[in-house]
Order: sequence, then structure tokens, then C-alpha cells
Amino acid sequence: MTTAPVIRLHLFFATENDRALILRQGPSKQFRMILWHRDTNTFEDGQWIKSKVYVDRCSLSPDGRHFLYFLLDGRWRSAAEGSFTALSRPPYWTALSLFPEGSTWAGGGVFIDNTHYFAYGGADIIGRDEGLSRVSFGEPEKGCTTGIRLMTGGRAPLDRAATKRLLAEPRPKDAWEQFARLAVPEGDARDRYDTLGGKLYHRRGQDLELIRDFTDMEFEPMRAPYDWRDEANLDDPHPWHPLDNDP
Repeated sequence: MTTAPVIRLHLFFATENDRALILRQGPSKQFRMILWHRDTNTFEDGQWIKSKVYVDRCSLSPDGRHFLYFLLDGRWRSAAEGSFTALSRPPYWTALSLFPEGSTWAGGGVFIDNTHYFAYGGADIIGRDEGLSRVSFGEPEKGCTTGIRLMTGGRAPLDRAATKRLLAEPRPKDAWEQFARLAVPEGDARDRYDTLGGKLYHRRGQDLELIRDFTDMEFEPMRAPYDWRDEANLDDPHPWHPLDNDP
């Protein structure tokens, strides 16, 4: 007797508009990225991926236009290089930036504002995150009170909300606490929704109103509209791409 796969929905909310991102999981190592416009309850059903995604190490930008995720895929080059942090444009997994990690001890990323993000991993091997800047963090000092710097060493020009959040007391005790401080708060949007058995609900007091059922979906290949690769040469040794691990 075949058991139906368990379907889970993982939600990420933009803080500057009504966009949200849904990661539809099921079976366990299949994920589909779906962009949700909460003002109209319309959806853009995007790419699938067949890998282990560490949902708790992902981050949606405040405007909902970019997504950072951490993924384990031992088939990518070698088992030692099978994990990485990546940046994409929802609802697609196709990487604009790719930071090899090599293990699952660290990994992941977080948006500080719409244009600055922190990402674990090595040097970017794609370099197509135009308009965005990766940052590092350290001790605050004169001329850089937040301790957040561009990879070139200069002070990161964060927006006012991010600067205020990072200067809040008390100072983080270690890198992991600092990582949590960097994250943009999601506000109260999450409290208004529920996910049960692959279905999305709006919570109204004690009542749940069905928005959409995501259980009836099957894997299908899809190219991102910003995919730069020559479609006739997909077997060339390009950096990792979601279509590389299709059936």
C-alpha cells in the first residue's frame, strides 16, 4: 500500500508590501517555490527543486524580490561541496549568487534590508546579484557603529530601520545571536494565517477560512525567465542550477 506524501507549507513574509513566499514541501526532499500576493490572494507557481532545503536558514528580502536559502545536494560536484547558500529571485530557485559551504555546520543567509545581505559560505561563483551587496559583521567602531561592512571593507550604507535595529541594546553575545539580530522582523502577518496538511488558511478568530489547497501538485521542470544559460548547451559545466537534478 502506497502512503501519500506528507505536504508541508513554509511561509516567509515581506515586510514592506503584501508579498509572501511559500515553500511547498512534499515528498520530503521536493520543494516548490510559490509567490503569494496576499492583497489579492493570487499565486505565481514557480520552480521545483529536489534537494534538502534548510528552511530555518532562509530569508526573504523586505520587498519580497529576493530570497536567500541554504541547500544540501551531494550530487553537485562532490559530496564535500554539496551544500551551499544561494540567492534567487522568487518564485525561482535559479541562483543569482552561489556561495559553496561544503558542510551543514553553518550555511544560510539573512537580509538586513533590501540591498544588503549576509550569507555564509565561500566566494560567490556566479556574481549576478546586480544591485545587491553581501556584507560581513564584526565589532562596531568609529565610522561604522553597526559593525556591518561591505566585503570590500567599507561601511555598509544600511537603511534607517536596519541601522536602528542593529544598534539596539544589549549587543549580541556571539555570532549566532548577531545573525538573529540581522534578520528583518516579519511583523504580525504570520499570526493571521495557518497551514495544515498542505492547505493555506486565513485565521479569523477561532475560525479558519481556506485560501488554497496545495496538495495536488506534481514535479515539473521550469526555467527561470532570468536564466542566462544557453538552452542548447545545458550540459556545459555551469554552476549549479535547479534543472541539473531533474528526473
